[in-house]
Amino acid sequence: MSQSSGIRQHLQESLRNSSALKVSYLVDSCGLSLESAKSNSRFVKLVSSKKPDSVLALFKDHGFTNDQITSVIKSFPRVLSLSPEDVISPKLMFFSSIGFSTSDTAKMISSSPKMLSYSLHKRLIPCYDSLKSILVEEESVVKCLKRGIRCFSLKITHCVSLRVSICRELGVPDKSIKWLVQASPFTFFSRERRFNEVLNRVCSYGFDPKKAGFVHAMVAFDCTSESAMERKFKLFQCFGWSKEDFVAAIMRFPNCVTVSDEKIMYTLEYLVNNIGLQARDIVARPVVLSLSMEKRIKPRNQVISLLLSKGLVKKEDINYFTILKLKSSEFMDKFVLKYQDEMPQLVQPFTSNR
Repeated sequence: MSQSSGIRQHLQESLRNSSALKVSYLVDSCGLSLESAKSNSRFVKLVSSKKPDSVLALFKDHGFTNDQITSVIKSFPRVLSLSPEDVISPKLMFFSSIGFSTSDTAKMISSSPKMLSYSLHKRLIPCYDSLKSILVEEESVVKCLKRGIRCFSLKITHCVSLRVSICRELGVPDKSIKWLVQASPFTFFSRERRFNEVLNRVCSYGFDPKKAGFVHAMVAFDCTSESAMERKFKLFQCFGWSKEDFVAAIMRFPNCVTVSDEKIMYTLEYLVNNIGLQARDIVARPVVLSLSMEKRIKPRNQVISLLLSKGLVKKEDINYFTILKLKSSEFMDKFVLKYQDEMPQLVQPFTSNR
């Protein structure tokens, strides 16, 4: 055997041993399955177990469950190579300092562990400061980050002032801007082309920037492409809606465009064929399209049908849109408990649909 062949064989043997060691560590110490450990071992540097042991100990000291630790390692195995003292610990302390509880931090990191690789001073702190410049209250920033933890993955610092200026120039009030950032940070901090496209589409529908519906429409339109909007219009067209009806419904309840095609068809068919409503009447009350069929619309219709069949209520006194809007407790008091002595079966639609 030549010297070079011997060296190659020695290296290959060392690599096999190193790979086996890493797989064993990922399985035994981190809780990964054998298959997952094999696929992730190439991302792990393991000269000794000292550093990764320290990383795992740090997570446990900060309240991470074993399942959360396993999730972190599986999603971001390189975390085992990060310095626990210089890289990971300062970030965990930062999250604690801005108002995240121990359990919140563990949940956040386990859902998006790659953020531990982001620079604290160049990414995480500037992101937090940018959000705070709009939302002001620390509690609001924390709520925003809990809702859109991937904000830390966005380079938002350079676009904050520009986006705020654009919105203000259109006449969007600061309270609406604040709502938009907190409710849907990914809409507000989307790529420039995407942001302008959504803004232009909302304006083209005639939404008033001064009213809250404008920013609600931005969120809805950001979730719905133009082709999807056209497809939904054709669904409503099957029930006799005109383009003007469609626009009017969106103006009243922008989120109607985020309702799935199946849900739209199912709800409209039931309201028209089973309850007897006119499809055009729904234009003025499109919020009903978002209501649960099984938990609200069907059981309430069953109750009203029973009351009508026994003459306990009169058809001319029934407004289904008002009935569907009632809180559960109000509906129970007015239409179930009130007539329970005469018709104890009225409670059945609610118990059978839970």
